[in-house]
Amino acid sequence: MLQYKTYLFSFLLLFNSVAFANLIRPANGEELNYIHVFFEWEQQPDAMEYNLQVSTQSSFNNLILDANETTTVYIDTDNFSWDDNYHWRVRPIYDDGSSGPWTESAQFSIRETMLLGLDVNIYDDDLIEDGLVMYSQFAPNFAVGVIDKFGNEIWNTETVFMNHINSFGQLYGVNGSGVQFNYDDEILFETSDENVDMHEVKQIPSGNYMGWVPTFQNGPIPQGDWTFLFQAQGYNADGVTNEFPWMGMRIVEWDDETGQEVWSWDPFEHFTIDDHDLYGDIWWGAYFEGVFDWMHTNAFHFDAEESVIYVSHRHLSRISKIAYPSGDVIWNIGMPAQYNTGRDNICTDLGNSFQHNIQLLDDGSLLFFDNGNLSEMLMGDSNPTTRIRRIRVIDDSYCETLWQYDLPQNLFGLGMGSVQLLDNGNYSIYTYGNGLGQAECSIFEITPDGDMVWKVTSENQSAAWYRAYKVPSIHPNAFSVVADGYTVNEAGNAIELSGNTLDYTIFNKSGYALEYKYMLSDLMDGGAQLFIYDEGVVSIEPYGSTELSFSVNSAASYTTTQVMLNVWPLRHEYAVKELVFPVTLESSLVGDVNADGLVNILDVVLLVNMVLSDEYNASADLNNDGVINVLDVVVLVNFILGPE
Repeated sequence: MLQYKTYLFSFLLLFNSVAFANLIRPANGEELNYIHVFFEWEQQPDAMEYNLQVSTQSSFNNLILDANETTTVYIDTDNFSWDDNYHWRVRPIYDDGSSGPWTESAQFSIRETMLLGLDVNIYDDDLIEDGLVMYSQFAPNFAVGVIDKFGNEIWNTETVFMNHINSFGQLYGVNGSGVQFNYDDEILFETSDENVDMHEVKQIPSGNYMGWVPTFQNGPIPQGDWTFLFQAQGYNADGVTNEFPWMGMRIVEWDDETGQEVWSWDPFEHFTIDDHDLYGDIWWGAYFEGVFDWMHTNAFHFDAEESVIYVSHRHLSRISKIAYPSGDVIWNIGMPAQYNTGRDNICTDLGNSFQHNIQLLDDGSLLFFDNGNLSEMLMGDSNPTTRIRRIRVIDDSYCETLWQYDLPQNLFGLGMGSVQLLDNGNYSIYTYGNGLGQAECSIFEITPDGDMVWKVTSENQSAAWYRAYKVPSIHPNAFSVVADGYTVNEAGNAIELSGNTLDYTIFNKSGYALEYKYMLSDLMDGGAQLFIYDEGVVSIEPYGSTELSFSVNSAASYTTTQVMLNVWPLRHEYAVKELVFPVTLESSLVGDVNADGLVNILDVVLLVNMVLSDEYNASADLNNDGVINVLDVVVLVNFILGPE
């Protein structure tokens, strides 16, 4: 068995020396959907840094990138274009300035751009929050894109319709099912339901997923200007007879491992259908669509601290606070009783209507995009006005307005819309912008004083977007792990330890503050391992780094081993790195049992104690017979006395 392990260890050393120079990403032949290109390669022995070259020619005659990097990850944001082909390679640079051989080159391509033309205005560059803007588009085609502040397209996809991004850079959306996906167009999670509503899917703090699934029940057709249309089709349309399909949105929680439903909240069980819209032309739409969109639920925020869900129901102009898991309705923000959407609504003086994108902020306030479809009726506006509202609910009974911004008439949003509070205190806002009769689909950033510092508008007046998010970067999964002391020795490529710790550095190469999980395993069996299993979690700021140190086991049976370090961002488990390295303890002075740099009587005393206590330490096995006994003492004494 020991002989087998020796052969295996030698094979791993050989394999490592052959495979050390592999390029990881972009993979050879890969087609990318972004121009902020994420390069990664394996660590090479004795490298102090790496020279990365990229060219449009396999001969590398015309370089578009020639950069040096001290880690094993490099993200270029300046030199790549859509619809082009590239070749890349890497070589190590050593401490003396010399360079090693080039890796074999790899080829990749970047696909075509897919977003519409954009008109960008920068009003105050100094006040713009750093980062990129991601938005989802459903007209004239379904797509999701990322742009920079100049309107340059950075990333795109048609795989998933995005509806939420969290503060860790995790992406959520729908493709029929509710899904989590990443910037590489990989589906990371999918619900068992295949008719998930498009408006919002996200993870709640437990790790499970939440969103909506349509639910139906017959209800009456109320009397109004539309009555004759329904009666012409044979309906009673008397406001009493339950004869027409009403659609509500059932809140559903799915298990994060199985995708199966584990909890739900049915509006027909908690709301009364006596509350419904009579003023927003929803019944006219119901006639043509064959179903009454009773609620049009479009946003939620799960608060784990209080165990409640804040939910926006657009067609009821209602924001609900719902206890979880009981489902009890704690309160509803909504219109006054005379408007038929509830007699017990709180904060009726707000006058919000047809709102979107409810969020609970860190200070306990609520932020949402108030479309204001009924603002003329409710607020006395001369024209429909969209408002950004930040409020605080006091004692579950009334509201305090903390901040408000009224959009100009041309940016009134009949539908869609989102708002995001940025790290610098600004607000990023998306609006459909049809206040003057034609779409002015726009994303803009304002200061807390309401000053506009940046704006992008679609040049296509038929465009319709859904939500927009400011993100610090794409590739939240980008990180590098570098092992100290990785070199070439007699056995091949290995980490050679000169001290008593095995050291690595983790580099966060993303714009997100993330936690990283690590696990270190010694792969050698059959005795006391050189390293004891260790695991933990470290937090790393954007573009920061942290060091990991693992102490040598003083009772180890070996001076060489194979270690495996697994590292991954906790919010991006798919990006796990499994790094396997041979490790050798650097040769020390023969007979220097206590490692003080001298061979003397103190080493003899220590060795005798080891023999008496039946303790094994590889450094004291002077004749390399696998045991420590009197023979080792004799060897040490003879070494001290020297030749006669």
